[in-house]
Amino acid sequence: MNVEAKVLAELNEEGYSSGQAISNKLHITRSAVWKHIVKLRERGYTIEASPRHGYRLAGRPDRLLQAEIGPLLKTKVVGSRIVHLDETGSTADEARRLIGKGAPEGTVVIAESQSSGRGRMGREWQTPFGQAIAVSVVLFPDLSPMQVPLLSLATGIAVKNAVERIAGRGLDLRLKWPNDVYLNGRKICGILVEMGAELDRVKWAIDSIGINVNNSFKGTPLSGKAASLADEVGRRLSRRDLLVELLAELDRAYATVCRPGGLVQVRQEFEKFDLLQGRKIEISTPGGPLKGIAMGIDAEGRLMVRGPGGKIHALFSGEATLSGSGAIL
Repeated sequence: MNVEAKVLAELNEEGYSSGQAISNKLHITRSAVWKHIVKLRERGYTIEASPRHGYRLAGRPDRLLQAEIGPLLKTKVVGSRIVHLDETGSTADEARRLIGKGAPEGTVVIAESQSSGRGRMGREWQTPFGQAIAVSVVLFPDLSPMQVPLLSLATGIAVKNAVERIAGRGLDLRLKWPNDVYLNGRKICGILVEMGAELDRVKWAIDSIGINVNNSFKGTPLSGKAASLADEVGRRLSRRDLLVELLAELDRAYATVCRPGGLVQVRQEFEKFDLLQGRKIEISTPGGPLKGIAMGIDAEGRLMVRGPGGKIHALFSGEATLSGSGAIL
């Protein structure tokens, strides 16, 4: 935790904290305390100052700052370093740049606004300022390239668990192979795992997640297909609380993935919430469209589809459509 975050942690909304007490506890000068107070105000915090009483935190910005996220994390790997950006083209591109500069495993890149984030099939994933979550995590998994798709599935499970903790149990949350999370039949989250690898070893992976939290798609071309958590649960949610839960769940999911036998556990958990399993689908493949029944996920995270004549096809990627619905999932 940096000094600014430590100063923030000493402030509260119930009463005043003396500058001298903060100075003594953090072993910094009173002047340094004041400089950090000024910086916190510049970041959007409302901090009252009284000559006789000290400082009181009167309001927090709705921003995913390191000073907000870091003190709440109790993770082993994820969150070892937090990089916050007001705006970026892509958190994944920034994470890749940081890898080149020696970023430690668990580095988290957060953006308030993302203009050209990437989804699958080259699609853009835009993040409006202060309304959604756009985050990328740097990982160095001891996996083969063939196992990386299961990391994407594990991330979907982490998102589902985090959403339930913040938005409430009993929601109709489903996981759609290979990298989406749906609520009430509408997409609320996209996941993209990219990697640098040799023939049999992953050198690094960037786990990128975009969650629609308080933004809305009503009245847009995506209405009825995409949605936000606020749209579906009927209230605004704390992005900070959701991100803290998400990073904690990712930390647990990553530990599972890296543990012997963990990938089997991921597959079994994913299948409990599999949106496609047992349903008629049409899926694009390099050889053309394939119609069949989704039969679940195999040990490498491939979608198993029973096609015409009963033949089983194992697919690493594709664009799934429920047969007869015309809706791309």
